[in-house]
Amino acid sequence: MATMLRLTARTTRFQRLVAAGLALLADEGAAGVTVRSVEGRAGVPHGSVRHHFGGLDGLRHALVDGLLAREAPGDEPVTEVLRRWLGPDAPIVRARYELMLMASRDAGLRTKVLQGRQVFVDQLVALGVRSVPAQSLVAMLDGLVLDALLRDADAIDLTLWQGALVAAITNKL
Repeated sequence: MATMLRLTARTTRFQRLVAAGLALLADEGAAGVTVRSVEGRAGVPHGSVRHHFGGLDGLRHALVDGLLAREAPGDEPVTEVLRRWLGPDAPIVRARYELMLMASRDAGLRTKVLQGRQVFVDQLVALGVRSVPAQSLVAMLDGLVLDALLRDADAIDLTLWQGALVAAITNKL
């Protein structure tokens, strides 16, 4: 069972539901995220999803919000982020890719996911990378992470990605 949030006595029912939804996404995929399964995993009364989110669609939007809040970029080097994503944070990363697939079929989720990705694109733009190559670099990194998760690898060779980054910064892309 994936653990996304350290649950304490002070954890709100809303937080428990989001943590349970992300854990179910990581463990069972999108098909495993139902109102009843989330409420059961969260250990909250039936009707809690409807009360807090209005239903499953509202919960899905809250899952994206919860994921984006957790993934907000900091000053951590890319290599350290990837070490976490393929190690202790692998469950949340699996949930992230499930949400990305869900967003490919839902315009509202798509907007939120793209806004979240834009934060990473903007970081590259701040380094001097033009917008389109920055989007491609973020997509390339996503592909490398997804491939590593599929192969159950705990590391990624970033040589080509770093070369593309240098080329983009020096305007050779």
